Parts: sequence; structure tokens; C-alpha cells
Amino acid sequence: MVNSESHSSNDQVPPSTTCSPHEGGCKEAEDKLTECMLTLPKVKELTTKAMTSVFKTDASHDVAEDKFADYMKGGACKEPFMALSECPDRDNTHKQIAMLKCMEAHSDYYHKYNEIIDKQVSKEVESMFPGGEVKLALGVHEFFTKGEGDCCKEQYFACMDCLIEEGFNEEEEEEFGPGFINFGKWLLRLL
Repeated sequence: MVNSESHSSNDQVPPSTTCSPHEGGCKEAEDKLTECMLTLPKVKELTTKAMTSVFKTDASHDVAEDKFADYMKGGACKEPFMALSECPDRDNTHKQIAMLKCMEAHSDYYHKYNEIIDKQVSKEVESMFPGGEVKLALGVHEFFTKGEGDCCKEQYFACMDCLIEEGFNEEEEEEFGPGFINFGKWLLRLL
């Protein structure tokens, strides 16, 4: 693995052995990164904030919230939704994760709310790293490589490597060659 601090000539880009972009995209690498991220206090805080804004389950019910609850109970994720809504600690990350995983597994029914959650999480992340797309990307990169998220560095690089490989289709790969892809991975580690 690369030591991002040394920048020595011994730094090498490891081959992507954990996932291949040609075998179902980068879903496996993304899932592993997500699983690791959800153990981080800052990510837990952002997730809870996003979930709370989407799944308002406070005492001041209105008709829209009742329709939302009925919709959630009408799908395959009734049990995780009930477990989360009945939990005195609605910030319970494990119950939130169970709910999100269920909703993703049944995205044909829950797609509308998955999109709302994704937008809310993106909004929360953007508020953490203001200043546009470049500052956002650099802020996220630094978070995982040198900041609070560095315990997920291996999963982050595996995911990014996969996304770099996926970014080049076979036609482009022939034009640029595998050395170009490895250069991109190496460059990412120098940032």
C-alpha cells in the first residue's frame, strides 16, 4: 500500500483485486467504503441529520407524515421502519443503516425516498466542504486520507481505483493504455 506521506519511489499503486469495474460496476467497493464510513462520528452525525430531515417522526404529525408512514409500512421495509420510528433513540445508527439497506434492496418501491435521502446527504456533505465541486472533492479526499476518515483509507482508495478504471471504457483504455490508469491512481495518492 502507498504511504501518502513519504512520496518515495517505492510508492506503488496496488492492483485492484477487491473489485473490478467490469463485474457489476464498483458496487462492492462502494458498499465496503459506505460500511466503513458509517462507523465514523462525523458521518454518523451527517447521516442522522439527513435521516431525521427525511423521516420526521416527531409528535407533531401532519397528514403528509401520516401518508409517508403508511407508504413506508406498505413496502418490504415495514419492520426496519417501525423499529426506527419506535426507537427512543432515533439517532440509532444501526437501525438507520438497516433501514437504508432495506430501502436500497427494494429500490423499485422506495426509489423516491432513496433519491430524497441522497440529495439530503449530498447537501450535508457540501455544507462540510463549501466552495464548489473542486473544493468538495479535495475536502472529501483529505477527509479520507489525512483526516477523521483515514481509518477508511484502504476502502476509499479501493473505491476510487475502481471508479478510475470504470471511467475508462475499453475503447479509451486501448487509446491511453493501462499505464495511464495506473498513473491516475498514483496521482490520487499524491494529493
